Amino acid sequence: MRSVHRRVSAESDGDPDMSLFVTAKVEIQETAATIGAERELISLAVDAIKAARLDIERQIRKDRFFLTTLEPYEPDKHSSRIVQRMCEASNVAGVGPMATVAGTIAQEALEAMEAAGCTHGWVDNGGDIALILDDSATLEVFSEPGSDSAFALELERSDRHFGICTSSGRLGHSISFGNADVVVVIAQDAVIADALATAVGNRISLPEDLRTCFDGFKSTPGLIGALAMCDGSVATHGRVPRIVEVEHNAERLTVHTRMASSKYLGAQQKRAEVRT
Repeated sequence: MRSVHRRVSAESDGDPDMSLFVTAKVEIQETAATIGAERELISLAVDAIKAARLDIERQIRKDRFFLTTLEPYEPDKHSSRIVQRMCEASNVAGVGPMATVAGTIAQEALEAMEAAGCTHGWVDNGGDIALILDDSATLEVFSEPGSDSAFALELERSDRHFGICTSSGRLGHSISFGNADVVVVIAQDAVIADALATAVGNRISLPEDLRTCFDGFKSTPGLIGALAMCDGSVATHGRVPRIVEVEHNAERLTVHTRMASSKYLGAQQKRAEVRT
């Protein structure tokens, strides 16, 4: 998915630049994120990313199995709220807790901005995105390396936050046991969306797997809709926004400068752009 844009908002009574809507790209160790919000909220999101990473790193030092397991993990009662949140979502989806790490960090960062009054913004953590929108938006999903175009979801405004997360068996750094071009999950937050995107993607090796890939997840609390693609064939479940074709712009990708390679540059499937 790609970065996000919005019109400039009204100026504040103080610094005239503080209430401008901006997009900021940040890299914090392995985390590469694009944050879209009013300028004064960006630092809150960055602080939340750092805090979430610290919590997760503490848990890994405490028990490295938390990092490596690909199955649900039962945290002890002293685990942090963030670790508990990761485990709850991963247990629902039947995946390891680290399958939710990008979505969890994005969600924590967005909620930090919401607590300060954000009504329109997003945090794109490598294609796992937490959003709240007070205007319509377009979200690109790129799944075909070398293509100049991509399909996009036309998003409507929302009074509350939601998450859109992706998984792929062909692109990206995340582990997938499947071979899907792309799986996109829309949910009430990015934590469960991330877990479900991984779980659905694990089920898809061939186009015929699209017939059953959502089975067992359709009644998951918080799931809004999902889309899966394999060898150009597509399956959907639930409420999926209208799909349109857009021009692909690789310069707007959220790609980690130390983790990017020729395989991903200009060909990453997990980015977003909002146009208002």
